[in-house]
Amino acid sequence: MSYSIICLLLASSCDNLIEYSPFDTDIKSRGLNIKQAEKIVNNPDLPSDTLKFSLFSDTHENYDDLSDAIKSINSRTDLQFAVSCGDITCSGLVQEYEWYLETAGDLNYPLITVIGNHDYLANGLDIYTKLFGDPNISFVCGKYKFIVFDCAMREKYNVSPKYEWLISELSDSSHIKVFISHIAPFAEDVDHLNRLVIKNILESGKVKLCLHGHFHSFRDVYYNDIHTIVAGEIKNREYYIIKLIDDQSFVETIKF
Repeated sequence: MSYSIICLLLASSCDNLIEYSPFDTDIKSRGLNIKQAEKIVNNPDLPSDTLKFSLFSDTHENYDDLSDAIKSINSRTDLQFAVSCGDITCSGLVQEYEWYLETAGDLNYPLITVIGNHDYLANGLDIYTKLFGDPNISFVCGKYKFIVFDCAMREKYNVSPKYEWLISELSDSSHIKVFISHIAPFAEDVDHLNRLVIKNILESGKVKLCLHGHFHSFRDVYYNDIHTIVAGEIKNREYYIIKLIDDQSFVETIKF
């Protein structure tokens, strides 16, 4: 084989390696969370003082389990939307994000997707932002305000979360607040200062419900006098129905 042919083959191989690099972030921007939130808010049948939605988390590579959960959620007619509480990937790779979107795309309800610590890995934050938009987002449903907060620190080199943004969002006194983040403030990988800051902010904003993932097992507790629900990982073959009635919240575990 001639030297020129070998060089051509090597160049072609390198091109393929670059094209399919696991660190690739070349993906079309979609702003999915904003679009999904608009669908929720603009639903003409949305109740003003009650809500019911599904919650699941930590889907990682368990696409078959996620698919089965979505089929179960789709069989219901009493929901307004769904929340995926983060760690939709294992390593923050484009292909993992695409597999998640391909599977979750079968959901009949609007879906808000939170960023998790695993979703930060590699160039995951760039990919998440292109697909879903800013990890910090809020939307209002009737008398409820949902605040989705990116609380990661370790994965972004200990840069503080956007506390000022959170304080601003919680300053609204006309709505009942629901706080959503992947990592609960009481997790071991949340440092003491961050835990204290979040505690003080949430208390000042009169938050009534907190929703999290990350622990891989279900918890239904009151933390700092706030009803706090931690969704287990999807491979446990369960998701959760959250029901809001005025300022009260209830959770039901659904096995599938």
